[in-house]
Amino acid sequence: MLKALIVDDEIASLRTLELLLGRFEQHVEIIGVAHSASEGIEKVTRFDPDIVFLDIEMPGGSGFDFLEGCPHRNFDVIFITAYNNYAIKAFKYSAIDFLLKPIEVDELHEALDKVIRRRYSNFDGRNKYYALFENIREIIPQKLVISTNEKYECLDIDNIVFVDAIPNGTQIKLANGNQLEANNPFVDLCPLLEERNFGLISQNCLINLAMIRKITNKPENNIELKNHELITVKGEYLERLNHQLENISK
Repeated sequence: MLKALIVDDEIASLRTLELLLGRFEQHVEIIGVAHSASEGIEKVTRFDPDIVFLDIEMPGGSGFDFLEGCPHRNFDVIFITAYNNYAIKAFKYSAIDFLLKPIEVDELHEALDKVIRRRYSNFDGRNKYYALFENIREIIPQKLVISTNEKYECLDIDNIVFVDAIPNGTQIKLANGNQLEANNPFVDLCPLLEERNFGLISQNCLINLAMIRKITNKPENNIELKNHELITVKGEYLERLNHQLENISK
């Protein structure tokens, strides 16, 4: 049974979540509620929850203030928000679970299912909160959190060279030559990285445009990277890359 703490200043939202958890989630016990970040910090210390449902905007301190005020984050967090697109982007890059108000039962169940799988596999989730604190301070997120078999890895987006689809996940090549295999599906990472000036060089491979030194019209090896590696890109993908680079240079 998961012990849950709800931190939300909106009474209607709090009552709705209590009702949904009580009616549809047999693996969750609500052990406390708090109406502010400071009260939430006090009740985390008192109750030691497994999971915290956390509102973003609250008087006297935000949900992020609450997290930074908890020195030992041994709990999982599911953020609850009514809007705040800026925060939602940071959540997506940092692999943070969140629910939009009004809460849908299916989305609540899916978020809790992720938490249950992580907790019963002793998965180390701390890195994603470090990434969240950095991403939330930036207009454009600078960190990407990926899931491996044992923990979350926090990557500097600027250091990613390639992202390739592989069976059951994604292979990521870094500027230092290291390669990581992520559990994240390629289709989940693709839209995030395309926002950060990555371009497709095939149906299942993205390249960081900042890593390209030059593009030539030679039939083979027509892209040279800054590390002098040569790769071949053909047809519509090459045209699209040229177009993207032109837009960036304007």
